[in-house]
Amino acid sequence: MRKVLAAVFFVVIIVSSVPLANAKIEPYVYKPTVPDTAFSVLALYETGDYAKVLEGCEWLMMLRTPFDSWGFAYGEDYEAKYTAMAILALLRGERIASGRYNTTINSAAYWLIYKQNPDGSWQDYTDTALALIALREFLNSGYLNEKLPGFRKQVQGAIDRAQGWLMAAQPKNDVERVLGYMALGKKEDLKRMEVDGELAAYRAFALAYMGERIELTEDFQSTVAIAMALYATGSEKYREELLKKEHFGFWGVLHYRVLDLLSASKISGFEDLKPIACPYIDKITPNDDWEKVIFADYYIACSKKPELPTNYSALLPWQIAEVARVKALLSEDYEDAVSYLLKISKDGIWKDFYNTEYVVWVLKNLGVNYDYARSLEYLQENLTWMLETKDSKTGNPIYYNTPTYYFAYAAIVFKEFGLERPLNESLSILAERQYPNGGWPYTQGSVVGLTSTIRVLWALQEAGLTDTPMYEKGVKFLRTILYVDIPEPEESGNEVKLANATFLLVRNGLYIGNSTNSADVSSLDGYVVIYPSQSPLMINAYEVDGFIASEPAPSERMTYVYMIAGAVLITLAIVVSRSWKKRNKR
Repeated sequence: MRKVLAAVFFVVIIVSSVPLANAKIEPYVYKPTVPDTAFSVLALYETGDYAKVLEGCEWLMMLRTPFDSWGFAYGEDYEAKYTAMAILALLRGERIASGRYNTTINSAAYWLIYKQNPDGSWQDYTDTALALIALREFLNSGYLNEKLPGFRKQVQGAIDRAQGWLMAAQPKNDVERVLGYMALGKKEDLKRMEVDGELAAYRAFALAYMGERIELTEDFQSTVAIAMALYATGSEKYREELLKKEHFGFWGVLHYRVLDLLSASKISGFEDLKPIACPYIDKITPNDDWEKVIFADYYIACSKKPELPTNYSALLPWQIAEVARVKALLSEDYEDAVSYLLKISKDGIWKDFYNTEYVVWVLKNLGVNYDYARSLEYLQENLTWMLETKDSKTGNPIYYNTPTYYFAYAAIVFKEFGLERPLNESLSILAERQYPNGGWPYTQGSVVGLTSTIRVLWALQEAGLTDTPMYEKGVKFLRTILYVDIPEPEESGNEVKLANATFLLVRNGLYIGNSTNSADVSSLDGYVVIYPSQSPLMINAYEVDGFIASEPAPSERMTYVYMIAGAVLITLAIVVSRSWKKRNKR
């Protein structure tokens, strides 16, 4: 069973799921991306992990647009660079399952040619360099469809134009410089480059692509850099790191907001979301005092010390209360924040309903000696007003426009002080607002929201109301959104079964077709399971006799030779052209 975690791009589950027999249940919080998946395929092909190559290639097939082109992720604008990455990856998959990706590769190459600018470029320098690399490898791969009239000539023309443009253009940064040298076959220039950080992996990848192996020992953070390092070195260290980042056959990024995952991890049964989200918390940097307050609790959840504001004058009352609460968690003196709150109180009221209830909740939890009577009276009066007063424009009760979490926090306060009537009124609003699928919207009638649902569930838990149908229904919704049930294929002799799954069959390096629900896997190299067949959640490849890879025809090293030869010919053509122009001017 995999230890990694996953989310899938085109299924947004908002209904209850039925647990499946022998299912593995894992968090559902990532989405596949083309750069991460494509470069992982390139690297794992080099290390002979052919099953993983096919898994990644099948995800890339799912990510493509109807025009056989790719964007960064599903549903995003397609671009030349991402299409080029996918072509390079699918070329490797085609060597393992010949016939599976051939049509798509040819169609994607045609799309690149169609989108090329008259001057030989694509969107920018990076797009042009990667498109050139992909088209050149495609031309020399042996997979070009020779039945398409003039196609080989079109591909060669696009390569020549792109190479000419790159030779005349200037890269703007080191990433472009590495890719440009790689595209133009300038191995010696690459060797002379001095780089560090992630760029060390980029440079090593480019050199390895041209047949030059170099040593790498650095630690890299991004999936692409780790994949490039693995491609360049074949190191088991990088291979293990890359496989740890795999999610149900793909590589990608967090699908949900880091802060939502950390908030959900505070709910009983969802604690395993914290280690998923915490590595990303360093990417969140507070820009002002407001954000310092908002992010403080999340930093603490990840065992990081937050920076708290010292000037309270620009903060809202609830934020000052939050500073006091966080300081208490850090075992720091919070009296300054409490004193400031008591000073700005207006007859037990802090600004409005939400600010007042939050301040009261914090002060009560900190054991502050304070007369809460007027504050509680205000909260009850305000709740009654929201229930009984109607909006003059819509005719709906005022509370329809009030955020859901206001009533969730109100339930905490009223439960804490034993105020049964306003507690039941708050819970009635929450019950009324909860959708049949178990989730809550931000306001009455708006779209169900993950953030709102998490806040309500946490509040109900804080108030000790976890044995209510409302809480249980909400938890079920949250599990459905964040987790996925994946059944394992059942083996019986030479037959493998999995309902609602597609089986892709590979024999002797050839893709021989597919079947649904079951397959005879005898004498196969292996097979790929796509589950479910429509809108997949998981893609797994299984070896039988073992996947094999055919040699590219010609090899990548020969491709590099052609790169050098092409560059020389274009240079000569430029020189001859300039000489001819000078003669004509005379």
